[in-house]
Amino acid sequence: MSAIATPLEAETQNTTVSEKLNPESKIALSVLFASTFTVILNEMLMGVALPTVMADLGITASLGQWLTTGYMLTMAVVIPATGFLTERFRMRTVYALAMSLFTLGTLVAAVAPGFEVLLIGRIIQAVGTAIATPLAFTAVTALVPPSRAGRMMALLTVSVSTAPAFGPAMAGAILSLAGWRWLFVFILPIAVISLVIGNIMIRVPSTPRKTKVDGLSVLLSAIGFASLDYGLASFGEASGGHTFVSPWTALGVGIVVVALFAVRQLFLQKSDRALLDMRPFAVRSFAVPALLAVFFMTAATGMMTLMPVILQASYGLTPLQTGLFMLPGGLTITVISIVVGRVYDRLGARPLMVAGAIFDGAGLWFLSTHAPGTPIWLLLATYMFIIVGQAFLWTPTYAASLGALNKHLLPHGSAIMNTIQQLSGAAGIAIAFSVMTATSAALVSGGEAVGPAMAKGAQQSHLVAFGMVVLGLLVALMMPKTKAAVQVH
Repeated sequence: MSAIATPLEAETQNTTVSEKLNPESKIALSVLFASTFTVILNEMLMGVALPTVMADLGITASLGQWLTTGYMLTMAVVIPATGFLTERFRMRTVYALAMSLFTLGTLVAAVAPGFEVLLIGRIIQAVGTAIATPLAFTAVTALVPPSRAGRMMALLTVSVSTAPAFGPAMAGAILSLAGWRWLFVFILPIAVISLVIGNIMIRVPSTPRKTKVDGLSVLLSAIGFASLDYGLASFGEASGGHTFVSPWTALGVGIVVVALFAVRQLFLQKSDRALLDMRPFAVRSFAVPALLAVFFMTAATGMMTLMPVILQASYGLTPLQTGLFMLPGGLTITVISIVVGRVYDRLGARPLMVAGAIFDGAGLWFLSTHAPGTPIWLLLATYMFIIVGQAFLWTPTYAASLGALNKHLLPHGSAIMNTIQQLSGAAGIAIAFSVMTATSAALVSGGEAVGPAMAKGAQQSHLVAFGMVVLGLLVALMMPKTKAAVQVH
């Protein structure tokens, strides 16, 4: 470990003198938790609104999904650079930058005259979200004494998981009364208030360190991940011959460039200059949960984003009914996660991961058998079954992976897990919509109605998600059986 204390380590040393949080830290954490809730709530609103936006702007599902895929892809590109920002600038400065960008993007989206400007607004929002979200996790590590870190991390987890619970229902309520632009109008004053209060109240002492970001790493990251996601998202449109670049070409370029990015990081980490340090992957108790996260997060995000579209297009639910349908699932994740966190301390990660993958996979397989004639209560029961499986996976995946790392590698491990979450989510959405679009397009061309065709396309998407969770189960079985991960130095 480096002999020179980083700003985050210096902050930690200051706060561990007392087991109680000082007033400045309490204020900073409260503002960061509230802002994290706001930006994640905003991310979840678009899922329910997507069918309305598609109809209003006259765009296809494969094009409309870029409003969510582009958002998550932008976050994946920006998150690796957040470590540089927290080292180079004070916490208040980084927070002000994040919320200013988020507020600007919200305003642009609210007044967008068409799809292109709306997408630009969403991308600006995503840059702000990408900076703000890891900042809250960093703050818990930097400001909270070790004896209270678990409780504060649990509060942050609840804050993060509560937003998806209320997002769909809130979006449905707003859309039942007004147009989709009012989703952003609703978020805008909250973003402004958060920006003002945070800029005034966050007074956490820190010592910025002059560091340089590797421009080549940023460029390789942006090109590589964007190419991968474009290739995945383009498969659905390729069936209609609407793509400018072959999906296979984009995927090939993405794989090569991401490989170059990884090689670049391996070289730079020798002198502690990597944009994203790869050494956490050398720790088995980190690498296994990270690989599991790729599979189950891809399946989970694809299913969660596709569900509102299918509920409205194939089952005839209104936006409000769609939001109410998904509300119990979000609340269940919150409650189950708290219980799972307690069980994790006694049993460790492996039993929870295996059980979660079995529940998740079984639910997805059963969901793939449902058609528009399925009773809504059975569809909801299946959805809740899947949610329980996901709740069993979220907590041990993050706790085991980050708990296996020492303080020197923890920021990089956190950045890796957040990047995996965003990239897997982007891939999950792209795969789900591409499979559905390709399948339904073939059925419609054969004379089948659009609604039933989309439902059958969704069935195929759920089968693909089931296959991913099965792979995740095999990975979970590779997890060490120890109850506590050993930190590596």
